[in-house]
Amino acid sequence: MKIFKQVYELSLSDFQQFPVWKFAITEEGEEGQDEATVRPFEYTAPLDPSEGTFVVQAEFLLADGTNMQGYLSPSPQNELGYTQPIIISEKGQINFWSGIMQPSQESITSTYNSLEKSSEQVFPLAFKSNVALLGGTIEGVIHGFSFYSQNRKVHFTK
Repeated sequence: MKIFKQVYELSLSDFQQFPVWKFAITEEGEEGQDEATVRPFEYTAPLDPSEGTFVVQAEFLLADGTNMQGYLSPSPQNELGYTQPIIISEKGQINFWSGIMQPSQESITSTYNSLEKSSEQVFPLAFKSNVALLGGTIEGVIHGFSFYSQNRKVHFTK
């Protein structure tokens, strides 16, 4: 299948058509492809996350009961830094993991504006994978925008 996209450009319709996307790491170096390039992945359930680096369709439940869709990266370590759950909204992708950088208040405010919700309506939010995975469903709760502190402890901010 010769469909390639940047992971940050994936839409809800992409995940409706293909619930699993694989990073095209072995195809890097070809024109227009880099470490963020993904392609649809056909699989037989359950998906074995050890067969590559994937993003899979996921569902989200906001604190106010709103259901949303997006994706996450299946990983044996069910930690935000590995799974990096992302909501896909009408206004784009919403990432809750910032790595070693604390998210700016401007980016946080922008996220709430794009969701048209307050922090109390968003957090805590629950997520879970919608794809059958070897080892079971990946699920968790996010208490705020997440990042690592200097001592590698996860912190949350709203």
